Amino acid sequence: MESKHRCNFSFLKQSQHKCWCEVDSSVYEEAYNLFGGSFIMHPQVIAVTGTMASISTRYLASYQDGELVGALPLWGKYLAGDKRYLKKMKKRRIFDTGNAEVILPLSKKYYFSLAGFRGQFISELHREQLDNVICQPETLSLARSFKNGDFSSKFRYNRRRELKMFQQDGGEVVVLEQLASAEIATIYIQLFFSRWGKKPKGHERLAEFISGIFPFVKGHLLKKDTLPVAIQLIYLVKSSTIMSAEYINGGLDPQFKKYSPGSILSFLNINYAEELAVREGLPLRFSFGLTDKQYKNTWCVPHPVYRV
Repeated sequence: MESKHRCNFSFLKQSQHKCWCEVDSSVYEEAYNLFGGSFIMHPQVIAVTGTMASISTRYLASYQDGELVGALPLWGKYLAGDKRYLKKMKKRRIFDTGNAEVILPLSKKYYFSLAGFRGQFISELHREQLDNVICQPETLSLARSFKNGDFSSKFRYNRRRELKMFQQDGGEVVVLEQLASAEIATIYIQLFFSRWGKKPKGHERLAEFISGIFPFVKGHLLKKDTLPVAIQLIYLVKSSTIMSAEYINGGLDPQFKKYSPGSILSFLNINYAEELAVREGLPLRFSFGLTDKQYKNTWCVPHPVYRV
């Protein structure tokens, strides 16, 4: 059946394998609902980041025999959300979405070309359907699975023990969804500064950003005697084909390091995301960002990513 959306063929772009034509945001949203995608490619995330950075987003779609088979969001010639474009436009520090894995809303039945466009951290899931991508020197660290037995029984026991000892000592676990956007932002900035001695990127408008994508804000906060102990900021989206989670960064109060709060939070957050993915019947890709810290080798496995 022919799609209700029509291309404006005055903007036609001919690639080696597919024709891309300019469409509106509703067509992109339709493609995302049909074919899925990652956090950074979610229509609401693109809308919020584009608005905050005052960047106009252009949407292209591809059709096969009248049926929508894929779509792209673009900032200039770059895939929306690309940090290189933000840097080029001097808007790099407005918000922080990490080095997010790019999973595009493309039908797995077809082969596409991104010739003429630019993008990075494109998922390995697209490797066989994009003809002009090259492997990046960097890798992304994707979390190992508790459900699939990637962690030893001793490792799981030690994490449960850390959590139990923290709670027995008066510690409390708070789900971030229970807090207001402004409160999450304030605590995150405070604990980030305590850990790193500086404020996080995008701190000036962090409450605004969190408010804009609040349905996707997950993670936990540890408290003791009403004091914030540690926090990890997780952004998670569910699509039709995949569950995508991004661990952006964390903060902690050094006086509580004896409780291994970072370890407790990683244990809680990975388990939470896995349980949610199982309930939804979706594969999970939980990214800790670049493979650039030793601790990530404990929790994650490095995965290749591609650029165009």
